Amino acid sequence: MDDHKFIQHSETLLKLLNIMGGEFTTDSVDVPFPEDLYTQAQDLPTNDTIWFILQTLEKIDELFDGELDSVWDEKKVENFLNVLTSQSDGLQSCVTAQKKNSKNLQMYFKRLNNHVLKRMAYSAHAWELVRKEVRTHLRRLVLLGSATENSI
Repeated sequence: MDDHKFIQHSETLLKLLNIMGGEFTTDSVDVPFPEDLYTQAQDLPTNDTIWFILQTLEKIDELFDGELDSVWDEKKVENFLNVLTSQSDGLQSCVTAQKKNSKNLQMYFKRLNNHVLKRMAYSAHAWELVRKEVRTHLRRLVLLGSATENSI
């Protein structure tokens, strides 16, 4: 996947995420955003940065694999997940070797699932909080991907 395609897919993901729900909530989750992981990923070799981006996209995909019944329009969610899968597939072809998954990233997404979605019984509000978090991740991933200087 070239850098242009990565940016294009990322912009499409952000647009689809925006139209999936209404205005983004101003509420926040009680799970701290993993800012330190993104900071560390900036300083990694390109292949490791791509691996981090890929892991994050896969964790986002897993989140949306949950109980989404009637929260958003099914077709909009399906479109979002299709582009997400396409983005992941393209990045997978750029990874030269499987790396270990980041335990901290896994724990963050597990807490997001348990402390927001499960605790709030997969309510529409819980999903809106997650949608807002995912938007933050996608924006940060664009910055990371752009910083890899056409290596994606």
